[in-house]
This record gives sequence, structure tokens and C-alpha cells, in this order.
Amino acid sequence: MLASLQKRLHDTVRQGVFHPQFHFLAYALLGVLLLLPQLTGLVTVGLFTRIFVLAVFGMSYDLLRGYAGIINLGHALFFGGGTYIAGIVFANYGTSPSMLGLAVLGTTAYAMLAALLMGKIAFRGGNVVACAMITLALGEIVRQIAESWRAVTHGADGLTFPIPMMFRDRVALYYYALAFMVIMMLALRQFIMSPTGRVLLAIRENEQRAIFLGYNTASYKLVALQVAGVVCGWSGVMFALTSRFANTELLTVQQTLNALLVTIVGGTGTLYGAIVGTAFVQLAQHTLLGLRGVHPIFERWLLFFGAIYVFVVLFMPTGIVGLYQRFISHWLQPVKPR
Repeated sequence: MLASLQKRLHDTVRQGVFHPQFHFLAYALLGVLLLLPQLTGLVTVGLFTRIFVLAVFGMSYDLLRGYAGIINLGHALFFGGGTYIAGIVFANYGTSPSMLGLAVLGTTAYAMLAALLMGKIAFRGGNVVACAMITLALGEIVRQIAESWRAVTHGADGLTFPIPMMFRDRVALYYYALAFMVIMMLALRQFIMSPTGRVLLAIRENEQRAIFLGYNTASYKLVALQVAGVVCGWSGVMFALTSRFANTELLTVQQTLNALLVTIVGGTGTLYGAIVGTAFVQLAQHTLLGLRGVHPIFERWLLFFGAIYVFVVLFMPTGIVGLYQRFISHWLQPVKPR
């Protein structure tokens, strides 16, 4: 079974999003992104900085849903937790580079512990629906704790905080966020291509068969949850550097659903799809918000936003990257002789 899955994975690498044609497009886009701050204003720079950070959040969710087949409705507890930990450290202990390191270490420890507890509880039953409901409940518990612990989190009012000097320049922060996204994408791609990642694919395809072959599927899913949780927590730290503000909205199920939606729009199980989906959603939202002054109908911009989602789900069920994959596969398919 693993041999066949390995062949399928290599076929994906050869024909799908890792195809050299896609690499060429990715390098071209990276070149444009490197030049973007010199070509546009600070508003666009800020928008793309947000896209880079939220794309990592989306990739961490795609690792669970797209590659391990795990539905985690409490994923926002890692993202919001990372933002809160960074904010609390900066607000109470200063903004020196060592404090940034402390925030990252604290977020890593928090994410690993939270993922361990979540996995031990949610994976006990082995049912996808039960896992989704348990993670939803755990995420809500964390949100309620943050809501009630006003002395530290300031509750629903939110927590404002300064950030290290090196991140206060918007252009510099843009490049830091871009580097962060690229590094996380490469690291997650390497994890997926590893033997552990291939076992996760086997679990996604048929968990009972993987168990029959002798794999402890709960342990492998726990590893995936911890990796995704740590990466998601780090994206929360980066989000703290871009927003300088944290509130309990970052811990809600809506935040998790945002990650789910961008993976659906971009393409589940591709990693790149989270980046494409985040860019599409953020740019569409920014454009619709900008049109509110053009005509009163755009005051109901959420209706148009929902219509875009419906269109993508109905006509591009595999997402934007999935559509690109099919196009490339068809384009590169040799012409059969008559």
C-alpha cells in the first residue's frame, strides 16, 4: 500500500503543484513580490504583509485537513494563543530581540502542549465528526478562559502592545513576513515529502488499512497536529507584529473557518492553495470594501463576498490550484496519434 501511495505522491510531484511549470510561475511571482514595495504604496504593502502571515495560518490548517484528513474546528486556539503570548510578553517585559525569542519559545511550548492535550482527547474515538466536535469544544474553552482572564488578556476589549523596533518599519516587516511564509512553506513541504508525511497520506486515504499494516495512526496524527499547531502559533506571533493588537476574536471558531475557507478556495492538500486562497480572499475583500463609496449596493459587500465563495465551490471544487493542475496536466498530455 505504501509503495502505491509513494508512486501517487511522486505523480503529484511530477504533474501537480510541484511541477517545474509551477516552479517557474512561483519564482516569477516571488520576483514580483520582492519588488512590490518599490512599486506600490504602504496600504498595498500592509495588505500583502497580512496575506503572507495568514497564508501560513492557512497552510498549517491544510496540513491537517488536506494531508492527514483531520477536521480541527479549534485550530484558532494556536493562532490566537501565539498572538496573545507575543502581546503579553511585549506589553510586560519589553520589546528587545530577546523578548521576541521568548515569545517564540513560549508560543512553541504552548502549541506543543495544547496539541498534545487536544490530540490525546480528540483522537481517542477515531471518528472524524467526534474529533471535529471535541476540537470545537476545546477551542471554545480556551476562548472563554481568555475572555475571563481580564487581568492578563483584557478580555473582549483587547490587548494593545508595542513591537520590537526592527519590525516597526512597514517595508521591513513586509520582507520579514515574506521570508517567514517562504520558509514555512518549504519546511511544511519537506515534512509532507518525508516518510511521516507519506504515512499521513495513507491514513487520509484509508485509516483502517494503515492500522492493519501496523501503524499507530493516532500517534502519526498527533505528530501532524503538533507540527501544524506550532506553525500556526508562529503565524500568530507574526500576526501580533503586524497588528499590534490581540482580542478574543482571534480564538473563535470563525477564525478557524476562515482558514478552512481559504484552503477550499485555493485548493485542499496542496500547501500552495492556502497562499493562493488567502491572497484571493484578502484581495477580494479589500476590493469590495473599497467599492462601498462607489455605489450604495456595495454597502452589502458581504453578499458579494458570499457569492464569490459559492461560485468557487460550485465551479472549482478542487480550488484555484486544482484548476491549474488540471490545466497543466491536460496541456502536457501527449497528443495521441490518429
